[in-house]
Amino acid sequence: MKLGIVGHEAAKFTPETETEAKALIRTLLLNPAVTEVVSGECHLGGIDIWAHEIADELGLPFTGFAPKERSWEKGYKPRNLQIAQADEVHCIVVAKLPESYKGMRFTYCYHCRTSEHAKSGGCWTAKRAKIGVWHVVGNKKCDAPVTLL
Repeated sequence: MKLGIVGHEAAKFTPETETEAKALIRTLLLNPAVTEVVSGECHLGGIDIWAHEIADELGLPFTGFAPKERSWEKGYKPRNLQIAQADEVHCIVVAKLPESYKGMRFTYCYHCRTSEHAKSGGCWTAKRAKIGVWHVVGNKKCDAPVTLL
């Protein structure tokens, strides 16, 4: 199975949620059905890079889809659509942004229409996948994966 892993950039994680996210990625990639991992190679670090590092550690083939340019139409959108072709796409997001985060803030994830997690472009990708599964880290009331329709 080709598994897509998407989610937040590194700055949206605290040390605790980073540890939680990496443990989750490792658990997902240890599934014996996983034969390849795909992600986005975000220049800001985070989920994409951690998925690549853990796939390498586990000896799993990794295909990274870097955007051809830093624009939506010619870069991120085509890249995200490539990732969405995986058999399953797992979107790993934080429940809330850390105080240290300096980027744009939204009151809810407008892709999912929820305030249960911070907005992520990974949500856009997972919503276009055959199977999209959301994991919210840093939120003890949300232990299990969440499928949003």
